[in-house]
Amino acid sequence: MSSTIGVELKGGMYTFMSLKLHTSDMKIIDEKLADKVQQAPGFFKDTPVVLDLTVLEEQDLEIDTIALLDCIRRHHLVPIVVSIGNKSSRLVQSIAIPLIESGARRNDSAKDGSRQGSESSTTKLVDSSTLTLPDVDLSVSREVEYVVKAPLLIDKPVRSGQQVYARDTDLIVMGQVGPGAEIIADNNIHIYGPLRGRALCGVSGNVSARIFCQSLEAELVSVAGNYRMLETIPEELRGKPAQIWLDKDRLTIEPL
Repeated sequence: MSSTIGVELKGGMYTFMSLKLHTSDMKIIDEKLADKVQQAPGFFKDTPVVLDLTVLEEQDLEIDTIALLDCIRRHHLVPIVVSIGNKSSRLVQSIAIPLIESGARRNDSAKDGSRQGSESSTTKLVDSSTLTLPDVDLSVSREVEYVVKAPLLIDKPVRSGQQVYARDTDLIVMGQVGPGAEIIADNNIHIYGPLRGRALCGVSGNVSARIFCQSLEAELVSVAGNYRMLETIPEELRGKPAQIWLDKDRLTIEPL
């Protein structure tokens, strides 16, 4: 008999865009979402998103979840899961897609009482970008050992359809990043060739992360969830060496 494997079940890491609501007003949500999608309709079409309702839950706001999902789908986004602080919240009792508890709640319930947190790449609808810092107990003195993790080095081109993620470190690409390719890092990204695909740095909330490239031709660049499409990059910077970073929550692109 052949030993063909019919199925394989294992853990994996995937990067999804997060849609975080800061209002329950469906009119505002519809207008703001339309504005976002119109910036790059081809990029957002059929894009899976994590629907983050934690702010609405914290503010004890109610929303028509059926109308909300219809609105999101009408803008050609695909809601695949809801992030919520408490799965038993009345806010999501009638919602028809899977639920996950936010990282903050999972950490609160950990036996050691430790608190950890990270921000995913987020499209926010109303408020400017914010970084929520984890709780820190300042009453106890602790010795902290800081370990610097070596950067992830890619010594060949990243081709269309490929994705590279540098977890907890920098990413260095010695060649080009082709159209349709995606490079992701928790810290900085350095590209010693043309950047023609997507580059997302600071995806775990590092607002100090930067992108450096020798030729800026990117489909999309993002720092800690703040993004720009090629169409919105000044003409004089395209095809030139550039660096991208956040300046007070504003995505800034300047020549090197």
